Amino acid sequence: MSIAELFDQKFGHKQTSYMMVAVLALLDNLNQEGGASIDDVATSFKAFYLERRRKGRQPERDGAVLARVETLSDSKIRETMLKMPMPAFQDVIDVDQARGYLYFKPKVLAKLNWKTIKELRKVAWKHLYQYYKNHFQNTELTVQDLENLPFGYAVSAADVARLSGQNQMKGIHPIEKGVIILCTLDGGAYANTWLDENETILKYYLEGRMQPDGSKTYNEQAKSNMAVRLSKEEGYPVYVFTREKRGQLFHFEGTFVCDRVEADTNGDKYFVLRRKSRDGEMTINAPPEKELMSVPEVVIHIHSFVRAKGYSFTEDFIKNLYLSLKTKPFVILAGISGTGKSKVCRLLAEAVGATAENGRYTLISVRPDWNDSTDLLGYRNLQGEFVAGPLTKVIEAALDNPSYPYFVCLDEMNLSRVEYYFSDFLSIIESRELRGDRIVSLPIDLQLGEDRKLYFPENLYVIGTVNMDETTHSFSRKVLDRANTIELTDIDLGILPDVQDDIAPLELTNEYFRSDYIRLKDCVVGNEEFLQEKIRILEDINKIISPCGFQVGYRVRDEFCFYLLYNHQWKLLPEDRAIDFQIMQKILPRLQGNHYRLENVLEELMDFCQDRYPLSYKKLDFMLGRLQSDGFTSFWP
Repeated sequence: MSIAELFDQKFGHKQTSYMMVAVLALLDNLNQEGGASIDDVATSFKAFYLERRRKGRQPERDGAVLARVETLSDSKIRETMLKMPMPAFQDVIDVDQARGYLYFKPKVLAKLNWKTIKELRKVAWKHLYQYYKNHFQNTELTVQDLENLPFGYAVSAADVARLSGQNQMKGIHPIEKGVIILCTLDGGAYANTWLDENETILKYYLEGRMQPDGSKTYNEQAKSNMAVRLSKEEGYPVYVFTREKRGQLFHFEGTFVCDRVEADTNGDKYFVLRRKSRDGEMTINAPPEKELMSVPEVVIHIHSFVRAKGYSFTEDFIKNLYLSLKTKPFVILAGISGTGKSKVCRLLAEAVGATAENGRYTLISVRPDWNDSTDLLGYRNLQGEFVAGPLTKVIEAALDNPSYPYFVCLDEMNLSRVEYYFSDFLSIIESRELRGDRIVSLPIDLQLGEDRKLYFPENLYVIGTVNMDETTHSFSRKVLDRANTIELTDIDLGILPDVQDDIAPLELTNEYFRSDYIRLKDCVVGNEEFLQEKIRILEDINKIISPCGFQVGYRVRDEFCFYLLYNHQWKLLPEDRAIDFQIMQKILPRLQGNHYRLENVLEELMDFCQDRYPLSYKKLDFMLGRLQSDGFTSFWP
C-alpha cells in the first residue's frame, strides 16, 4: 500500500478537520530526518484555522475546540493537536515529547520522497474539501484565494466555473488578471502530461473542436487560448490545477508561465507551461544532487564490488549486463546451476544501493505449478478483495519512489512455462513509449477498480535466471525476442574474497539505468550513419538465417541498435566485442532444429563470425557439432 493510500484510509475516519491539518502542518515543517518540532507544527496547525477565520470562513463546526481558535493559547493548541489527531497516527508518526519532536516512523520515512509528499498533500486536501463541504456547504473559491493558495489545495470544476463564469466542462478559465487551467492527466488521444521528471514543465493541449473523424481543429484566436498565450507578455499568472482522471477533484499545482506553443507529430497544438516559484509556495525537490559519476566509473565500481565479494565475473560481463539492462529492463541470465546467476543479480543491485532491506531488491522464486499471471501479479480472494502478488508489491513500491532503481530477480523462471505466467507482463513492457521525458506504458489489468491503476515503472528492472536441464522448459521466440539472453558459463573457482578489499555501495539514482530510447525513432537524429552501418550487419545476418525462418524483425533491430549506440556513447566495449555479444544474445538463441538446411545456416554464420566475433563463432561451432552428432541442435547446453 502506498503512503497516500495509507493516509487516505486514516482520513476516512475523520470526525473533525484536525487529522488532515496536522499532517499538512507536519509536512510544511519537515526536516531531512523526517521530523519536525512540535511547536513549529502546532504554529502551522493554528495558522490554518486563523486563516479560515480571516477569510470569513468558519474554522470548525460548532462545538469543536478549534471553532474558537482566536481565543485559544498556544499551549491549548498544542495540547489539542497532540490529544486529538495524533493517537490516530500512532502506527505511522512517533511523538517524542522529551525532545519536542514529531517523526514519521521508519516504514513511512523509507517511502517518503518529493513525489509521495506531493500525493500525501493532495489526499489531505481532498479530505479537507469533503469535510468542509459536508458541514458548511461552502467551497467558494475567490481571486484572493489564488494569490496565496497552498500546494495541493482541492477544488471542483464547479468551483472554478463559478469564479470564471464559464461552463465547468471547459479546461481554460480566464479570470480578472489571470487564467486558471484545469488539467486532466489520464491520457487519451490528446494526453496532457508532464514533460520532465520533476514535474515542473506541463504539456497542455489548446482548446479545440472535435471533428466527426476524431481529429481536432484549433482556433488559436479563441478567448481561452489567447488568454494563455498572452499571459506571459501581459504579466499575469496561469494557475494550474491537475487531476489524474475524470471524476476526481483538481489540486493546485502552482503558478505557471506559458513558454510557447508547439505541435506534436500529428500536428495537434499544445502549450508548454513552466512552473514559476513564488514566495511562500511549497518547493518540490527531486533528490539532492550529488557529483555525478560517469557511466564507465559506475560499471568499474560494480565490477569491483562484485569481485570484493569473491565472485570472478569479468569486467566485460558486467559491462554487457549493464548495457543490456539499459537497452531494456528485462534480461535473462542462462547457465548451469551454481554459476552465480542469482548472486550476480543481488550483488549488482547492492552495488548501486538497492537491497532487500530497503525494499529495492526482491528475489521471486518461480514455482513449477505457476500457470497464469495470478501467481506473480495477484488475484481476488473469495471475499472479492485483491491479494497482491510479489511482483505487484514491487511495482507499487517502485511507482512510489521513482528516483531510484528497483531490481527483481525472477529466479529459475523456466521451472514453469514462461508464456503461461509472464506473457501479460511482457506485453506491458512492450507497450512502453516515450512521452516527453517520461516513459509510460499501458495499465496492467489487475481489476483493481477505477481508482487504482498500475503501470510498468520506468525504474523497475527484471532479471530472470534460467537453468537449462531436463527439469525446465524451453523458451518460445516471443520471450527470446523481448530480452537479451546472457549465457553464464565461464567462472573462476580459484578466486577468494579479499577481506581487506571492502567496497562501499553507491546510492545511484535511476538515471543511470533508465532507457533513453524505446523506439528507433527516439535515437535517429544525429546517429543516422552509425545506425545504418549497424543495421546493415543485421541485414547480412538475416539473409543467412532466413532460409530456416529465423530472421529477426523490428523489435530485435531496435534493441540491437540501442545496445550498440549506448556502447558507442560510453566506449565500454570494443565495437566488435559489443556486436559479438549482441549476436550471441539476440540471434543465436533463436536457432534450433534438425532440418538439414540448418547445417548450411550454421556454417555460413561461422564464416561470417570467424574473423571478428569469436564468442559467437565458438558457440556456433558447438551448435554445428551437436547437430552433426545428435541430429538436433539449439543454443542451450
